[in-house]
Amino acid sequence: DRQRAPHSPPSALAMTDADAQPAASPSRKRPLDPSPATSSTRPARPAPLARFGAIADVQYADVDDAWNFKKTQRRRYRGALDCLRNAVDAWRQCDPPLDFVIDLGDIIDQLCEANADSRRALGLVLAEFARIPQTVYHTLGNHELYNFSRRECEELIPNITPWFRSVQIAPGWRMVTLDCYDINMIERGVEETIEEGLAFLSRHNPNDLRAPRGSVDVSLGLQGAQRRFLPMGGAMKAEQLRWLGAELRAMRGAGERAVVLTHVPVLPECTVYGALVWNYDEVLEVMRSAGCGTVALVLAGHFHDGGYAFDKAGGTHHLTLPSPLHTSPEDPRAHCVIEVHEDRVEIVGAGLVPSRTLGLEPLAGEALADAAAAVEGAVG
Repeated sequence: DRQRAPHSPPSALAMTDADAQPAASPSRKRPLDPSPATSSTRPARPAPLARFGAIADVQYADVDDAWNFKKTQRRRYRGALDCLRNAVDAWRQCDPPLDFVIDLGDIIDQLCEANADSRRALGLVLAEFARIPQTVYHTLGNHELYNFSRRECEELIPNITPWFRSVQIAPGWRMVTLDCYDINMIERGVEETIEEGLAFLSRHNPNDLRAPRGSVDVSLGLQGAQRRFLPMGGAMKAEQLRWLGAELRAMRGAGERAVVLTHVPVLPECTVYGALVWNYDEVLEVMRSAGCGTVALVLAGHFHDGGYAFDKAGGTHHLTLPSPLHTSPEDPRAHCVIEVHEDRVEIVGAGLVPSRTLGLEPLAGEALADAAAAVEGAVG
């Protein structure tokens, strides 16, 4: 399989699941059967083209439960490891077996750095992922960068590079991983990167960004979408955006669809303003320009409550997975299995992750063919 990666270093409205289902095109409607099918005559439903597990923001730390920054949510730091263990147990029991598993980033918390036990904590989390017989694809999040340099992440975390990449997961489908910390001000050990991030962020945030983390309110005065310009966020450089555009154009030409992975969401309606990629608008423009339905699904983490929205402009479902930190001792689950079909994507949720059926918009070529068929039928 090819991996097209260059290196290793408007308005969208949130909708209900029912609203998110595109209307069936005339050429796709099944003919009426005069004799209702019975369980013995009804054909079996086609197997999914791809089937994989997903989890986001495990953020394990060997510390007592504590409130989040706003004192609105109790975080179960040790319990997050139990949550991951439950997910792995469930994925191992899947029949037929999964094709792979994705981790959307932040597998340990920044508190591990404060405890000086980042490597031990990471080892415990990776030991759980290692019980999965299939490949696990990891995504870079801000908490990885709080604890390690990029070089350390590459050495310690399997399958986290190339930082942005494209992998075929089924005929007609590719998984595209993005690096939303291409520009950042939190990366350890690279002064040039930090200065670049500070220069970018300072153009949008007037607060003292060089103050020690947590010592000042860096969101002071920021309103609406401006609240995304916080140190825990990041942006994608022009090089990555050009690569993404070329990748999606090639997919459109081949009649392929994409599942896109990003730690930080790129659509405001599936998150909060404080948890958006700094240049989310540029990312959305690239995705939408690829044609309706080419990007079928964007999976993200970072916003611990989770969220969902459908972007009409791109024909794209945006799903933000909730964090295991928010689970209860009574039901420590926050994972899912994702099934990719020709006409839909099924989210089979567990615990905090709700199940959803996400209908797919026709690709540009399919839409033209459907319209031509409808015209031919009308005049025929």
